[in-house]
Amino acid sequence: MKLQAKEMDVYLQSKSYVDTVLVPLIPIDFGEDLKLTASMSEYTTALTEELERQFKGRVILTPSFTYLKKDGVAAVYETLLRWNEHINENEVKHLFVLTSDRDWLQYEKEIRAHCIWIPALPLEHIDESHKYTLIHEQVQQLLPIFVEKWSI
Repeated sequence: MKLQAKEMDVYLQSKSYVDTVLVPLIPIDFGEDLKLTASMSEYTTALTEELERQFKGRVILTPSFTYLKKDGVAAVYETLLRWNEHINENEVKHLFVLTSDRDWLQYEKEIRAHCIWIPALPLEHIDESHKYTLIHEQVQQLLPIFVEKWSI
């Protein structure tokens, strides 16, 4: 489910089945890394949307957690930690964060979330049908990670 009003009616009716929140972590840089961060954003967004589709009824996909790349992960990880604390207070058992920014991996324990790092693939020169195939194949590789974390 996406964090949208119309889908939250379904969530409220089936809250006991929805135990996971998925947060895309997206860096932004309007300087020299503009194209890199745009590629990271596009790829992470595509993956999280497909994961949400695959796990509809079990996962809530939040809007992207966006931050300035130049500030670094250390400057914003406490905000993500507060997100996690709030989510846990509201009986959601699992928080997954997905990112193409490798710097998040060192904060996985601090934010108390399952951090999945995926190197961004530039999608800009791939036609739409191949994009979908690529994203779908990548998501198929991520599915066992979710299942493993859910069983812990």
